[in-house]
Amino acid sequence: MRMVKLVELLNQYKDEYYNLNKPSVSDAEFDRLYDELVKLEKESGVILSDSPTQTVGYNVVSKLEKVHHKIPLLSLDKTKESGVVKAFLKNEKYMLMAKADGLTVKLVYEDGKLVEGSTRGDGNIGDEITHNVPTFKGVPLEIPHKEKLVVVGEAIIHRYDFDKINSKLPDDEKYKTPRNLASGSIRQLDSKVCADRCICFYAFGIIEGMENIDSKYDRFEKLGDLGFCMIPHAIIMKNTDIDRMVLHVDGMVECCEEIGLPIDGLVYTFDSIKYSESLGATSHHPLHSLAYKLEDEIAKTTLRDIEWSVGRTSQITPVAIFDTVVLDGTDVNRASLHNLSIMEELELGLGDSIEVFKANMIIPQIYRNTTKSNNLEIPTKCPVCDGKTKIDQLNNSKVLKCTNIDCSAQVIGRLSHFVSRDAMNIEGLSESTLEKFVEKGLIESYVDIYKLEQHKDTIINMAGFGKKSYDKLIASIEKSKSTDMYRVIYAMGIHNVGRSASKAIAKHFDNNMDEFIDCVQTFDFSQLEDFGDITNESIHRWATDLSLQKFVGIVNHLSIEKNVSESPTTNVFFGKTFVATGSLNNYTRDSIREKLESLGVKVSGSVSKKTDYLLAGEKAGSKLKKAQDLGVTVLSEEEFEEMLK
Repeated sequence: MRMVKLVELLNQYKDEYYNLNKPSVSDAEFDRLYDELVKLEKESGVILSDSPTQTVGYNVVSKLEKVHHKIPLLSLDKTKESGVVKAFLKNEKYMLMAKADGLTVKLVYEDGKLVEGSTRGDGNIGDEITHNVPTFKGVPLEIPHKEKLVVVGEAIIHRYDFDKINSKLPDDEKYKTPRNLASGSIRQLDSKVCADRCICFYAFGIIEGMENIDSKYDRFEKLGDLGFCMIPHAIIMKNTDIDRMVLHVDGMVECCEEIGLPIDGLVYTFDSIKYSESLGATSHHPLHSLAYKLEDEIAKTTLRDIEWSVGRTSQITPVAIFDTVVLDGTDVNRASLHNLSIMEELELGLGDSIEVFKANMIIPQIYRNTTKSNNLEIPTKCPVCDGKTKIDQLNNSKVLKCTNIDCSAQVIGRLSHFVSRDAMNIEGLSESTLEKFVEKGLIESYVDIYKLEQHKDTIINMAGFGKKSYDKLIASIEKSKSTDMYRVIYAMGIHNVGRSASKAIAKHFDNNMDEFIDCVQTFDFSQLEDFGDITNESIHRWATDLSLQKFVGIVNHLSIEKNVSESPTTNVFFGKTFVATGSLNNYTRDSIREKLESLGVKVSGSVSKKTDYLLAGEKAGSKLKKAQDLGVTVLSEEEFEEMLK
């Protein structure tokens, strides 16, 4: 909606001019956009609450009056089981919506004007907050729809606004959750206080009005046209299998994460109003909708042991072993504690009563320790090699490390990372295969991988191997010798240097490995974009004489392109920020990223105001909608390739 974009731009320019004293546009350009907005408001009859054409005064009330809801605002039935959702949906056309974690608000319009705002309360009686609603974003104060219209939605505070508010407060005054802050802000007697809290309203339904439209999705489209900010949603034509449902859920959650919308679940609701009404309701919830909850399920259990797991970086991670509990339908009896700091903060001891959960419904973690015996001993010897351990600091956390660089657990971990797909991409060297090769003395370091032909007979005669497997492995090793500089750097497993950082290093040194080797010990990597002192220190720590000597030994076996095939500055996209989404005909997810990066493009995973282009394939989904809302240039695959010619 052009009007939404204009309001956002003009408010940004006003802030730059009046608050920052750094205007980014001329007065003439501001006036041109302002006049365009005034014209659109007159033509459409829509005036948004945060429009710069409006001077909204701040009101103060002595108390919040009570509002009786003629039509009760019921809760929703909830589940965490995808099977329950599938059974609920049957084979009807339905919508999937985000379930925002804020405060439910009802807005009443008469003769095209906002006349009342109220909270849900207990479903029957809520608080009147009409004085605060004009400070909300996403709410039109006037609409061209003259019949009575009652809209319900969720008033929230975006995560980035919440973090910004908290960043200005001392630790003992910080707010705990966006929901708590939103709830308290909306009920403020002084609307100026509410305005400072950045409340945004996301409409999710109509309880009165538009009776001539039977489709909930079509009603959503109509509300969007009237200027409402709509809850992220998608129309699904019919019920699908569980795997497809999971994809829909993942897409909706990703959309909400991208825009900073706090959610505590998703909502499945039938699209047809008539069908929905025919199902009726209980005293608690309607039967046409079902909430799919995402919050973590917490279970109580008893801590029985601590195992110590050695990783490729020499860090020894404590793992809690406890009596088996069922979380999200699966048996769980262990959880990583990540580092010594977390273990000590929990004050763990064997026999303690603990509460565990699955973070993001996937990773088991300890939520709380209710007895706090704090009697665990930190091992002085590595559980794998018996080498000495030491306590070190890593990113402001205490960690336990094995001091023996030849520890077999570290060796296997480093080798597994080295041969992984994003590194040297050597197929046929699984972790179990590497363990066998290390055990037999065939591999001790990275460079030994490129000497495996010397052990042909031994490998062919190993259990699970044969000549065919051997030939396939050697072919994969040979193929890996012709590679990119960033892959070799990433393969080293340097602390805090991932795939993107490795590419940035290779780019800075123009893919010249010799130049990188010559100055890696003294170069200040913190001068590179998104690099800091910690990353710089990690690289220098890695680049000891011994590590560098081994690195050079590996490089001598490789063929690395020193020059890029095309200077990226010769194309129209150089220096721009791109997001790619959907299914492309000529590119995979990895290949389009590599193509864009070769053009000197910054590739991002989410759409924002800083995005220059969205490359959209089939089934582009929420990223496409957000790009359109923000006015980001959207390119098809054909348009992208045409612009490169």
